Amino acid sequence: MNKKNLISAIVRLAVIVLALFVLVSCTGPNEPEKPANDTEAPVTTEAPEAGDPTEVPATEVPTEAPTDTPAPTEPPTEAPTPEPVKSGTNVALDAAVDVSSTTGDVHVQWGWSYEFINDGYYYEPEIPSAGWTTAVQVNFDDPEQEEWVLLTLAQDTSVNKIAVYPVVNGSHFPESFKVMVSADGQNFTTVGEVNDNTRAADKDTTPFVFEFDAVTCRYVQFLATKLYSVPSSADGYLCQVAEIEVFAA
Repeated sequence: MNKKNLISAIVRLAVIVLALFVLVSCTGPNEPEKPANDTEAPVTTEAPEAGDPTEVPATEVPTEAPTDTPAPTEPPTEAPTPEPVKSGTNVALDAAVDVSSTTGDVHVQWGWSYEFINDGYYYEPEIPSAGWTTAVQVNFDDPEQEEWVLLTLAQDTSVNKIAVYPVVNGSHFPESFKVMVSADGQNFTTVGEVNDNTRAADKDTTPFVFEFDAVTCRYVQFLATKLYSVPSSADGYLCQVAEIEVFAA
């Protein structure tokens, strides 16, 4: 290559380099393209400073509810003291009755019920109140089977006399029995006792009357310890009493 051609090639190369330099300077560094659907990041709100009116107050600790003070209760009113019973009053008339056994309702029409033993009637032909009888057709074997009546008086009462009435003709009145009193219904004291009685055999309606030193009680019990030795052929051994009276001292 001659000298003229070499100079021409160098000039052309210099022009090309200069053109590339100008092109690079105009475009600058490439920036990353943003995504087509890119959204701007939310602006973060700075926390309010102390004393800022928008500051959320701290939750207060709840105070305990005051305990209600119960109203003072009034002392229970004492039951009024019952008036003393007049001497000679038959307090059995107001007594509750329990018995060892009794008959069914069918016998009431003939005057037999435990409720008739203290109704105030005996030997009244116009009033169907024969008295109390134990259950019929039950005891055919044991004349010493105990049968009883328990009277619970309306209140504690001082008593000094008790009367027990056989039914008409003395029918099935027990041969041996006791009359007892109690203040608590558990511990009984005997105030009258009869053994080898013949009222039933003699068809005798005379009542037994027991008088004793006054004693305060709430319960009165008639206890038959030996029944009439001749049982009814149809009903077996029975205990029958027309009326029981208890008199205040």
